[in-house]
Amino acid sequence: MKRRKIVVIGGNIAGLTAAASAREVDKHAKIVVLSRELCPPYCRLSLPSIIVSPTSKVEDFALFTSWISNLRIHFLSGINALDVDPDERVVRAENVKTKERLDFPYDALVFATGSSAFIPKVEGIEKEGVFGLRTFEDALRISQRAQEGGDAVVIGAGFVGLKVAEALAKRRMKVTIAVRSRILRELIEPSFSLHLKNHIERKGVKVLTGVSPTGIMGGKKVEYVKLNDRKVPASIVVFATGVVPNTDIARRAGIKLGKTGAIKVNRRMQTSIPEIYAAGDCAEVLDAITDEWTYFPLGSVAAKEGAIAGKNAAGTHVDMKGIIRSQMDVIFANEIVSMGHVSETAKEVGMAVNTMELSTMENRFRFLKLYPSKVMITINARDQIIGAQIISRRLASVYVFDLFSAIEKRITLSEFLKGWQPSIPVYTDFLMMRVMSNTGTLLNHTSNQYC
Repeated sequence: MKRRKIVVIGGNIAGLTAAASAREVDKHAKIVVLSRELCPPYCRLSLPSIIVSPTSKVEDFALFTSWISNLRIHFLSGINALDVDPDERVVRAENVKTKERLDFPYDALVFATGSSAFIPKVEGIEKEGVFGLRTFEDALRISQRAQEGGDAVVIGAGFVGLKVAEALAKRRMKVTIAVRSRILRELIEPSFSLHLKNHIERKGVKVLTGVSPTGIMGGKKVEYVKLNDRKVPASIVVFATGVVPNTDIARRAGIKLGKTGAIKVNRRMQTSIPEIYAAGDCAEVLDAITDEWTYFPLGSVAAKEGAIAGKNAAGTHVDMKGIIRSQMDVIFANEIVSMGHVSETAKEVGMAVNTMELSTMENRFRFLKLYPSKVMITINARDQIIGAQIISRRLASVYVFDLFSAIEKRITLSEFLKGWQPSIPVYTDFLMMRVMSNTGTLLNHTSNQYC
């Protein structure tokens, strides 16, 4: 009996989950994962932790090496996929070190090519000391350059930017965060952004809002950053201004892209070429709230997409039911959770919404008097809860269980406040998010509950 050949391009969370899920379906298939990075697999969420320690080694952050081996998955590092020939069903690749050309035939292929850091075109971007953050090597270079007492400017205030700023502050650098709008603009409401800004500044990190970099100045090395009309000293500049999907190989192979610029897929994570699938930051995802295809470059989303793509690549049929965006991280000792839509993202898709801050001292949350938190919900025109945000020093997860389920079940605000209780305490989106944000790891199984 001929063994099925499954090739996965990308050794990230999406790629590893796809490979493991394919093995779950087909015990005999030959499964190969191609990673252009020279190091073993690691979790990108751990990159800010690498910046904190100047002695970091990739071995300290390596994941799944024995797990991959036990699943009989061939993980090939240092292999850069160059092109895909859909007619011949072969991936053309190159050994990063030796430049040897290699061919990998496939019966099914999964694109898990991820994304790249988006760095805007700014004068002086090529100067020494200017970084994006996407790989272990990026984090290591930032860590090696960080010097106590030096000046650092972080451009962007999403979760990545805030974690980088915190890491550099722990290295005793003088840190400035610069953002053209406000902190976590698409994740929390303006009042929560202001609350978090004030909290961060109390920790000794300066936050400049409403500014954009207009130049990176100095000689060979960066010396300061022009932010609108002000000059901010800097020996390190880190751009954390978002990501763009890696789609060049897919596009050259004739695979269609969606309206977001990521790879267009169906509910099976199947591309416009039937035997080719896509998952993770390179692919679009179905928003369960709007039922529209969108772009969520998140590790938790990548894992669930990878599970679906891998199972279908192995010959079964699994459909995506849609994903509720869910993110959690700890920023300067504050737990921050964002789920579903906020007013900013709702406006982008044409939804009319209202927001309401709930008191944690009354109604269903009154038992948490010891750990008061800020809880905001987003409500659509039908009074349904479609989003929630939480800022808490501790126990944010206690709120999450109820709120995530309310979004998932399309519960109205009035029902929620009257004492509605979830019937089944299974919240896989949140659990995935929690494990990945707190431990930097991927759940070690890929059952249908993620689909």
